[in-house]
Amino acid sequence: MSIKIVAKAFVLLWMLRMLTCSLAGQGTAPESFEETAEQRIERLKSELLHAEAALVGASVVEAAGVANVAKAEIPVGALIIVKTEGGGGSGFIAELKGRTFFVTNIHVLAAAREASFQTVNGRELHLPDLVFLSEQRDLAIVPILWTGDSLQVSASLSLDQVAIGDAITVMGNSDGVGVATRLEGAIDGIGPREIEISAKFVAGNSGSPILHDALGTVIGVVSHMRDLSDKDKWTADSELADIRRFGFRLDGEISWQRLTLKELFQQGELYARFEERTQILARTIYMLKHERTIMTGYSSHESLGYLFEHLDGFSWKRGTGSANNIMKLERFMNNLQSELITDRQNTEKALTVNFFKERFYRADSLRDYFSQELRQVSF
Repeated sequence: MSIKIVAKAFVLLWMLRMLTCSLAGQGTAPESFEETAEQRIERLKSELLHAEAALVGASVVEAAGVANVAKAEIPVGALIIVKTEGGGGSGFIAELKGRTFFVTNIHVLAAAREASFQTVNGRELHLPDLVFLSEQRDLAIVPILWTGDSLQVSASLSLDQVAIGDAITVMGNSDGVGVATRLEGAIDGIGPREIEISAKFVAGNSGSPILHDALGTVIGVVSHMRDLSDKDKWTADSELADIRRFGFRLDGEISWQRLTLKELFQQGELYARFEERTQILARTIYMLKHERTIMTGYSSHESLGYLFEHLDGFSWKRGTGSANNIMKLERFMNNLQSELITDRQNTEKALTVNFFKERFYRADSLRDYFSQELRQVSF
């Protein structure tokens, strides 16, 4: 709010009151004045109204704050569309500590063995066989030689006075359809490693830059969403959104792990295989226990299809009265139990990237749960 506007309004109000009191005590003004007292009062009233209007306008602008911040121009030539056979993700070119990097998420780059990397202007980006992965955040940076547009990264959100409520913009490959989109929002929360934003990014935006509108710098990288729609009595009246969106900060102390791209692809594919097998086993056991259904649709699966081979001739109609049925079910359940543990030790030993090891342990705990579920199946 302008100090000059406040001062002018105060002075005009004081002058108006003094003149009104003087007029009330003296009657009319001397004839030698060029304007009468009444005219001067009317003029001061008019000026006061204008000053008050300006004061109100300044208050509105201040209250709106973020909405009235001029937005820095974003060099779209720094945005990268990551295109894969099954979809895609996002990334960008940025200056970090005096060097130029391609920046994205670990989970985006690890799934990009056959991907193409292009700017929105159609320029191809060729990556060297070298990548640095954050050990605690979903961040991957690849050093590149680049002569085009690039984005500047905030070296310190604290020193730049980045705050909750500040306006931000996310630009990236929304839905993985191959075009850059602009999503606007604000900072909802700030943590030591993550920031929460209100911009409604979707799949394909992973790896997009989160730009601070007033500073024009990158303050984070879009990473993931959390579904918190399952409420209890303590959270039912929460003002927070059911789906909350997060990105990882690029400032602060970050420990980096150096790999070749080939090694990263292998790590990503190893974990993806373990995760897929875990999901299939979990669904199969759930349907077997709760729906009395055998998921024969998985019979063509590359590594788990053999589980269903000996079920030819099995019939739920005959039930457990059939010795043949009982034998087939017992064999099926034993094989399921065996598959829950068969690749756990080898996968854990082979994974060296922290990002995938953390996810492995979560998937591994799911296998423990469904192993218990399978033991409770009875016919």
